[in-house]
Amino acid sequence: MCNQFINVYLFADEAKLGLQKHVITDDDHQVLQKALGTFQEWPDRWLLKLNINKCKIAFYGTDVNYEYKYYLSSTDLERVDVIKDLGAVFNSELSFVSHCKEKINRAYSMLGLIKRNYIYLATKFKSLVRCYLEYVNSVWNPHRQGPIKDLEKIQMN
Repeated sequence: MCNQFINVYLFADEAKLGLQKHVITDDDHQVLQKALGTFQEWPDRWLLKLNINKCKIAFYGTDVNYEYKYYLSSTDLERVDVIKDLGAVFNSELSFVSHCKEKINRAYSMLGLIKRNYIYLATKFKSLVRCYLEYVNSVWNPHRQGPIKDLEKIQMN
């Protein structure tokens, strides 16, 4: 990339551009914007089209300066506080509260579907619902009493 502090992380059809240092000064913001420009050269060279609507800017940590705007192909990138990355939902403070809520809602939806349509299967639902609760749980494993009780409550139904 254009700087020793810039990394590109690729997985399947997703790419993430990461700066290995805090973005504090104007120079840091310019380095990040230059990296975005350099990154855009690769799909242009190979005649690939990026879906700019799916490109987002997310900042992690405190003391984030939100005054700067970043562009990719002269399109202003949307800044988000909550983002879904490889199936895990988290916010700018790296909290998984949104992820827990989403998983709990999805499990209740599946449980309701099973109870409405499969009367005799309702007692053996755990294998159908558990997969929603356990997906990437090594990343978001809840450690607070509120989410733990909510997750256990689903399993008691």
